[in-house]
Amino acid sequence: MQAKPIHKPWQLLYRVYRYILPLLEQEFAYWYERAKEIPDRELRKQAIASMDTKKFHCQGGSVYASQVMAYKETLVKLIVAYQTISDYLDNLCDRSTSLDPIDFRQLHYSMQDALTPDAPLRDYYEFREEKDDGGFLNALVLRCQEMVRNLPSYKDVQQHIVNLSTLYSDLQVYKHIALEKREEALLTWWDQYKESYPEIEWQEFAAATGSTIGIFALFCLATEPAVDPKEIEALHHAYFPWIGGVHILLDYLIDLEEDREGGDLNFVSYYQSDEEAYERLQYFIERAKQSIDQLPHPAFHRMIVDGLLAFYLADQKVNRQQPQIYTISKRLLKKASSFTSFLFYVNSLFIRRKET
Repeated sequence: MQAKPIHKPWQLLYRVYRYILPLLEQEFAYWYERAKEIPDRELRKQAIASMDTKKFHCQGGSVYASQVMAYKETLVKLIVAYQTISDYLDNLCDRSTSLDPIDFRQLHYSMQDALTPDAPLRDYYEFREEKDDGGFLNALVLRCQEMVRNLPSYKDVQQHIVNLSTLYSDLQVYKHIALEKREEALLTWWDQYKESYPEIEWQEFAAATGSTIGIFALFCLATEPAVDPKEIEALHHAYFPWIGGVHILLDYLIDLEEDREGGDLNFVSYYQSDEEAYERLQYFIERAKQSIDQLPHPAFHRMIVDGLLAFYLADQKVNRQQPQIYTISKRLLKKASSFTSFLFYVNSLFIRRKET
């Protein structure tokens, strides 16, 4: 029997804590043990580091499985495997030994292969020195392929999912090449898409491509026995660029000071003033909520936006930022003021405290 749709935040939290997180812990532990067995020292180091520092990505992504309790095992396994690929490759491109865009592209083909049930495996490490991961990346790809086969309407959403995945991979290639080449590469990439997205700036487009949650939302939609193409389009439009943009712009906001000190690319830094940063983030939040009104079960997706605000703005980094960034964060949270956002904020503070 299918569980009823989620309408209230306490329903969401109950399902997540009671059913989803235990599954996530089991699945995450499995892949963590696999990572520890990687023969190559550098690949092992990056795999473990990505899982140590980015587990919250899997935790947040797995919240989507609470929508569809009949498929919770499939969805948690799929989301954890796919997000683990994403985080592992991000470390390999950002923290490891290469600045080669050809290498980055070859690695990221694994993300599209994972979404294509019959795709053959490739030599994803072809253009880098470190190669022996003991089958870790291949196993993650195969797990994803196995799980998407279990989704009744996956063929209907597959192309939209692969498109989002390809945009994500493009971003990872361009933002990790040599520092002096990154901005030019990103702007040239934007030239292909700017006419399709006249309401946003290049850095906002790039930020939106960096979110995987639109893919997870489409995974859940694919559990339906039949899906209206208009519903697929509406969900895709809501998540890209709006909800995905909220997700990653908030991430960059709380990392702004850290990235300035480290000389890392940060898309929020391209705003001309603190007020512009606040206004554009608020614009994305408003557009995200407007687009949600067109979706089936909109309450769940509104809670996702409220949850993103609560989770990121509860981060201790907010308190360590320069005063103006702290002010932007608090203004955004105050603007979103509701019982739902307050409840999620308190829950996020609890989670953050447990992690420290």
